[in-house]
Amino acid sequence: MDTSNSYSEFYESSNLFHGSLMHAMGTRLDVIIVEPNKNTSMICWERIEEEISRLSLLFNKFDERSELFTVNQKAAQSPVAVSNELWTVLIDCKQYFNMTSGYFDISLKDYNQVILDAKKRTVYFKDEQIQLDLGAYAKGYALEKIRNILHDQYVSCALINFGNSSVLALGSHPHGDYWPIGIEDPYNPENTLGIVELVDNTLSTSGNMPSHTKHILDPHTGTYTEARKIVSVKAVNAIDAEVLSTTLMIIPDELASSVLSNFIVDEYLSFDL
Repeated sequence: MDTSNSYSEFYESSNLFHGSLMHAMGTRLDVIIVEPNKNTSMICWERIEEEISRLSLLFNKFDERSELFTVNQKAAQSPVAVSNELWTVLIDCKQYFNMTSGYFDISLKDYNQVILDAKKRTVYFKDEQIQLDLGAYAKGYALEKIRNILHDQYVSCALINFGNSSVLALGSHPHGDYWPIGIEDPYNPENTLGIVELVDNTLSTSGNMPSHTKHILDPHTGTYTEARKIVSVKAVNAIDAEVLSTTLMIIPDELASSVLSNFIVDEYLSFDL
């Protein structure tokens, strides 16, 4: 782990640990653990750092060392065998593809053209233009892995925050009934669109930024949404929240309720900016 990218501090007076990675999956990661045993917090932090490093490589389609890079380079020519973990992720993404009427699509084109052979655990692209992109899935997956790390150490009070876009809360704030997470207006940073209360659940927020307006692709049209909109989804499962916040940015309004009915969602917020 690059130590210049990492910061951590334990505050004995409040039994609070704060760790931060300045660059983690395209954003900043902040970890707050409320736990009287400093050693427990440090063990969690070390394991979180290691896991983020591992997952950053797994999901990085641009890194030649990445399994995903290899799949994207070779799967249009012949079936590519993949690891158990990547196989599970691809199957999971196929289920989300079906649950969202094809609007969550990591192929960015048509996931039905990605052939997954369960017996051989291989991946084959029927369309040579397909390139798998797990950017709308990775942080949710990482949060669930971090949740497991914390649970393994019996941590019951923590907040894990990927740049306010993907957040996991365990328990409630030590001085309140919940962890308050503000939803910022990217076009007016001084304006808070709303406050979401998290207790043992997660929040994912998607939207276009003034400097980053074309990054959510509608696979049905092949075009990037330019809508000035913010979507936030609160759910127990971080991957569900991540998938839905992306999907609800692009899905037609008349289909949103039917897609939402396929998930267990605590709260859904949409803001037109």
